[in-house]
Formats: sequence, structure tokens, C-alpha cells
Amino acid sequence: MRRALVLSLVATTLAACALDPAPVPTAQKGSARALGVYTTDLESDLERQAYDALARDARRREHRFLDAADPGHLARAIRVEQADLEAGVHSPEEIFQLGAQIFHATFTPAMGYGGKDRPHLARFHEGRRGGPDAMRCDSCHWRGGPGGAGDAADNAYLAGDGDRQSSALARNPPSLVGAGFVELVAREMSRDLARARDALVGKAKAEGKPARGPLVAKGVAFGELEARPDGALDGTSLLGVDTDLVVKPFGWKGHFASLRDVVEDELNIHHGMQSTWLVTHGDPARIGSFGGTDPDGDGVADEIREGQVTALALFLAMQEVPVVDPPEDQDHIVHLGAGEARFHALGCASCHIPALPLDSAVYSLPSREGGAEVRVDLAADAAAPRITPPFDGGPLRVYLYSDLKRHDMGPGLAEKQADRGVRPGTFLTRSLWGVARSRPYLHDARAPTLEDAILLHGGEAQAARDAFAALSEFERADLRVFLTSLTRARRLSVP
Repeated sequence: MRRALVLSLVATTLAACALDPAPVPTAQKGSARALGVYTTDLESDLERQAYDALARDARRREHRFLDAADPGHLARAIRVEQADLEAGVHSPEEIFQLGAQIFHATFTPAMGYGGKDRPHLARFHEGRRGGPDAMRCDSCHWRGGPGGAGDAADNAYLAGDGDRQSSALARNPPSLVGAGFVELVAREMSRDLARARDALVGKAKAEGKPARGPLVAKGVAFGELEARPDGALDGTSLLGVDTDLVVKPFGWKGHFASLRDVVEDELNIHHGMQSTWLVTHGDPARIGSFGGTDPDGDGVADEIREGQVTALALFLAMQEVPVVDPPEDQDHIVHLGAGEARFHALGCASCHIPALPLDSAVYSLPSREGGAEVRVDLAADAAAPRITPPFDGGPLRVYLYSDLKRHDMGPGLAEKQADRGVRPGTFLTRSLWGVARSRPYLHDARAPTLEDAILLHGGEAQAARDAFAALSEFERADLRVFLTSLTRARRLSVP
């Protein structure tokens, strides 16, 4: 019966659905095999995609009717208990769906949206408290699919005086596609840096004199560190990382080490939705000065439970791996091959490192309530397309096109003020996988095209930028076509 219904509706679905770049099974095509990621064969699974698109739309419609008949239904539907997650009550697929419900939910004052001393909507944020400036996560993270980037109109204006745009830091919503793997790579890099630090400390104590050495993780150099016999450290020669040696791969300035940190901060500043953990551990500058279990003074306590934070973090961690989608036209394919070589020759790959090795694809969230950690194997349970082992063996490789370091980008991109201790002109190297589906570009969305973004590079990227600017138009096309091939898989969805 279901099959007959779907087949009868496929034509209607194709007419009504939009091509929404998001997870679907993959098939090999063109040069994608060489890079270890694959493009999507949209035609091969059309029936399943059509059914899934209709089913998602039917669920959304039904939830709206349920909430109309029983106000508060949606709020109750997205309540997730941490104890259930830790006990393994929900499968990875169920956790993904629970996180998706939260991601697409509309937050309301009855749920805790906003705050007593906050306006209903604030385009320009006031201090670390934030807006709020949106009622749903997906209202800003939508381009290219769930967890994607936002348009220029979706910019947030952070840490200002609440009144003037010029007082705030403009931030375009970044794409979180493949974010689970980005965090896993960063975790392993932090582990390697900590081991190198501990070795230097041990050497200094054993020899009774300072020990100095380079810090390298997954082939990425983070400068040098000096350890003294008394255990003190001199990090003045570190590059691209804080003195705690924790690689922080999220945020335009690299402020967040984990998706859980991102989730709690973004729910708070963009929606005024405060997690129970943040209420207990956050300072008044972030959460409000009313104290107790309702620091934002809106009359609602227990706005976001620990289980909801976990489910939303896992939903983002389980987003699909971006793909390479080569062009069909033979002339463009020639550009693609030349563009990859030019990407290296220009020096782009010195910061946008194409691939970094990964020891394990298991994503775990340690319990903050004294229970068991929640674990998901992203190689097996994340949305498709998933990461695949190299054809020649060896460790997994994550094709994120980043070194996960901070770099000086020069005076042209420098802001008027530092951002939580990070200098005005310093930014994290953006991951380029999926970049074709994340325009506009740069932290404030000032670059409408990839070429505009390249030409705005300065500082440590000045030489690569100048080399690109010196190319002929035909030669520039090589790099543009190559970058355009770095995209997300597509699926059918009902608008």
C-alpha cells in the first residue's frame, strides 16, 4: 500500500519539492573517488527520497494540528531526558530525529524564549547576553540543508551596545555540515598537543633546565613551547592556538572546542533559551542577573534540559559529510583538474589543508550528570553520505580543507575590537568542504562570490591572494571550478 501511494505521488512530489542539499545515499562519479568523498546520484533512489519528503511534511503538519488542539504539545515533544540517552533508550537514528525536532522548533515565550530585560527581537546584541534575534535554529542555518550557512540577511551583530550596528561584531551563520568530524579531528589534535607539552615538562624536570620544542599535531605546526623545571610554561611562541593547547574548531574566531559548547551559547544568545547547565555555571554577564533557576527573569525555569543539549549536539555531529560534485561538461572537467593543482601551487593548501587523518569516528559526549557517556559511530550512524576508509588503507581522512588554526588575515578584514581575547584581524581557517553551498563568504558575509573572498585575504594569506590576482581570467576559472565542486549532496524536500 505504501509503495503504491509513493509511486502515485512521485510525479507530484517532483513538481512540488525543492532540491534541498542534504543527506542521501551516494554513488561514485568522476574525480570524486580520488578525494575520498562521493557525489550524489539523485536518480537512483528517487522513490525513497520522494516518500521521505512527503513523510517529513506530513509529520510537520500533524504536529502543527496537535499543537493547535493542545497548546504546548510541541514544547513537550522536544523534551529529551538525559537519563534516557545515557541508558541507550534511543537509537542513533532516534537521537538524530529528536535533535532535528529541536533544531526546527519555534521557541516561544512560554518555553522560555527571550528574557525579562530583553526586547522581543534585537537586531543588534547588547553585550554577551545577546539578542534574541531568531525563534528557530533553522531560520539562520538553512542554506544547503539543515545546519547550513545563512544568507547575509541572517547576520547576527554580537557584543554591541544593543542600539548601533557599528558597535557590534557582524557574524554570518557558518555551515555546520560535517561538524562532528571537525570536532573529532580537533579533539585528537588537542590530545597530541597535550602529549607534546607533557613530554617537554617531563624533560625539563628530569634535566633540571628549560626544555623547548615544536608543537605539531597531524602535521600542523602550532609554534613552539618552553617548559621549565618548576612546571611553568612559556607559550609566547605558540601559533594559532590558545595557551591551554585546546584546538577550538568552531566560531569565526575559534572560541568553541565542542558542539555542546556551541549549542548552549547559541541557544542563549540567539533565542534566550538557557540550558540547565548554563544556568548553574554561567556568569551573570551571559545569563542575566535575576539569579536562582531563572536568571533571565522571564518566569520560566528549566528552559533547555541537559538531554536536549545532548540531542541537539548529536544532531549537528551526525550531519553528513560534504561531497565533491564534478561538472558534466568536458571543458569544465579540465578546469577542475587544473584547479586542484592550482589550489596547491598558489599556496592555498598551506592553511586550507585538504585532508587530516582521524584515528576514530566514534563521537562521544561525557555525562555532566554523573552517568554514562553517549556514543555514536559517525562512520556507521551519521546521515549519508558518510565518511569512507581510504582505498589504499590507512587511517580515515577528513577532507575538511582547514588546519583548524587561527591566522592573521590582515588589516582589510580586521574589526574595530577584539572578540573575547582574539585580536581584531585574527580568524580561524574556515573549512572549505561544502563551500559551494555556503555563500556569501567571510565572517560578515561581505563577499558574494568565492573570488571576492579570495581577493579580500591579507596578512598571512597575502602572498597566495596576490598570486591568484596575478592569474589570467582563464587560469582563475580553474580555481573557481575546483571550489565550486566542493558541495553538499542533494535531496528532495517539500517546501
